[in-house]
Amino acid sequence: MLLGNEKIQNYFRTLVENDGLSHAYLFYGPEGVGKKSFALEISEVIGGPAIKNPDLKIIDKGSEEIHIADIRELKNFAYLTPFGKCKLTIINNAHNLGRDASNALLKILEEPPGKSVLFLISHLPKLLFATVVSRCQLIRFKPLKQSEILNYLIDEKKVKNEVAEFSAKLANGSLGLAVELANNFDNFQKNNALLSKLMKADFKERFETAKKISGSPEDLKKIVGDWFIYSASLTDKPASAGGKLAKGLLNLNNILSRPQFNHRLALDNFLVNL
Repeated sequence: MLLGNEKIQNYFRTLVENDGLSHAYLFYGPEGVGKKSFALEISEVIGGPAIKNPDLKIIDKGSEEIHIADIRELKNFAYLTPFGKCKLTIINNAHNLGRDASNALLKILEEPPGKSVLFLISHLPKLLFATVVSRCQLIRFKPLKQSEILNYLIDEKKVKNEVAEFSAKLANGSLGLAVELANNFDNFQKNNALLSKLMKADFKERFETAKKISGSPEDLKKIVGDWFIYSASLTDKPASAGGKLAKGLLNLNNILSRPQFNHRLALDNFLVNL
């Protein structure tokens, strides 16, 4: 069940009950607030459990590009006669649609199948083609309240109060991030203790540490990600020390997401300016 965003829940409850769903929606808002989960909830109300629903197609390629072949498969699926009420498609991280894929999707949106509903999910809606966005009904998911996240962690996930309070505070309205922080609380504390140590260390120690932690790209991304979450929570004033640290970590995080760049060099440069 979706946590928070009650107006959205009530709106779609009415639409489903009155068979009034449109052909395409864009669910947008921060990561981890339940956009994809809610699209799945709607599909299950209409067609039953997702794993058993022949009328449901999910395109979820993580951070990889969504290609035209994926949309061609979607088109073949969407235009088939549904077994139940309608064909349902969820495209997660829709901002990763490539140019050709976007153009192919646009043609489907311009001539939608008679019995189909498409949910685009994105936390970066500005990266989507404007023509694609214009043919969807826009549903904005807001960040969750800290109290909502805190209660969920304690009541549903049985997280200890201290850990739950810390995770809810740093999650910035994202339930998904809060759950991840709570589940990996010890490592998060360890990584940020390392950052505090590096801020006081000389250049030699910083570079030696960089050599140790840059061996695994995935481990390095996780460490830097934890650093960024913590630094971003220190202050919301860009001119402050915490703001500058968060900006530097955001730049580093962006570089680490691009395999064509030298990650070790980027880490060294960050540590020089730490």
